[in-house]
Amino acid sequence: MAPVLGSAETAQSSDEACPILTAATFTAAVEDRQPVSELTQAPVSLEELLFYTAVTDGKGSELHHRWSYNNERVADVSLSIGSDFWRTWSSKSFANLAVEAGGQWQVAVTTESGCQLGQWTLDLVDADSAGEPVASQTTTVEVTAVAPPSPPKRHNDSPVDLQENYTAIEELLELGDTSGARRAIKLARERTNNPDQLAELEALENDNEAFAQLSKLIRQRDIAGARQLLDQLMISVSENSPVYPALKSRRQLLEQLGGTAEGSEGFQAATTNG
Repeated sequence: MAPVLGSAETAQSSDEACPILTAATFTAAVEDRQPVSELTQAPVSLEELLFYTAVTDGKGSELHHRWSYNNERVADVSLSIGSDFWRTWSSKSFANLAVEAGGQWQVAVTTESGCQLGQWTLDLVDADSAGEPVASQTTTVEVTAVAPPSPPKRHNDSPVDLQENYTAIEELLELGDTSGARRAIKLARERTNNPDQLAELEALENDNEAFAQLSKLIRQRDIAGARQLLDQLMISVSENSPVYPALKSRRQLLEQLGGTAEGSEGFQAATTNG
């Protein structure tokens, strides 16, 4: 039996042919398309939290991960199911929301057609209180990556079309998922031997790491340090870089955190399959 950990409430619409949810869990990371842990609680210091699902008999359906923090909706992540055996996950960095010990994440899993597949909760605790994660036992199923597939590396140095890769990287960065962007950059590098493209990807990788540092400063509420780094990056990063739109959105976030704009920006969601 595939584990479904966390406080879970499951239901399924009687009027729809609903996908079958075979696994669902909060996790700290996904490797080889499997969750590395199954969490019912997590330290507030954790930089990124993911929610992992595996479904069968859902080809063509639209899966939703509806993230809430302390019962307030944060994001609704839409995930297309591409086959009858499908694994997918969404992720959250803690950059855009002031989370604290005692807070609680909730994820409701639904479909576009109205199937209610369940709701899971995770408690945030002080770092010293967090227990060891449970080893994953999730059943292996087929999956297709959301990032463009990486064919065998070419043996010549002619340029290849990396537009889909760059689009995926930009979307991940805009959503604050620097880990996902790092993996997508790696996939793009595996697709080309062209020196110019490899140099561009190396520069993009450096920009992504700088953006990750910016997100860390924002998460730590080091507003002055974040603004200083952001000013530098707005000059050094090309406007054509996938990182640039994400920098502009973080500038708006810093204005909000600094009290120059009303309201606060919630988490943005990142998704990846494979």
